[in-house]
Amino acid sequence: MKRMFGILALMVVASLMIAGCVQPAGNETGTPGATPTPTLAAETPVFTTPGQAETPMTTPVETPVETPIETPVETPMTTPVGNETPAATPAGVTETPPGPPAAVVADELISITDGGFSPSSVTVPSGTTVGWTNDASTNQTVTATGTMGFFDSGLLAPGDSFTYPFTATGNYTYTSQTSGFAGEIIVTVNTS
Repeated sequence: MKRMFGILALMVVASLMIAGCVQPAGNETGTPGATPTPTLAAETPVFTTPGQAETPMTTPVETPVETPIETPVETPMTTPVGNETPAATPAGVTETPPGPPAAVVADELISITDGGFSPSSVTVPSGTTVGWTNDASTNQTVTATGTMGFFDSGLLAPGDSFTYPFTATGNYTYTSQTSGFAGEIIVTVNTS
């Protein structure tokens, strides 16, 4: 009977290990973000052979204990509006003010204003890159309407820019699809 109990106990332990309920030492798993801390404490079953006194054996077993890891939390900074007092900056932290908008890299600049393109007509030599900046208070586009070429800025929010290189000679017409403003680029032969 004792022999059957011993075999049965071994089968139960083996099935638990296979099922993942008890894992051998060195194969610990844990929840991400938790650090396992080993603790000792488990008593193993008592196995005896005929003629031997029953003495319980205590074997140390490592059981992982989850210790949460603290994650730093960022405190949002707010910008004062009107007559509000600005929030204090933490000691040792220097705030960098935002810089000016990025400069448009273009040979000729056109401003999109609330009244239209300024200037609305430009003459440039071939190989010139023309840039448009939305200085209007609403979203605008720069979209080719003629047969000379295809260009489309997509939606430009106030302050956004768009550039296009004109390499072939001809008259290029364009419009803003949001406001209906129209403009023209006349590209001449490059003599330089």
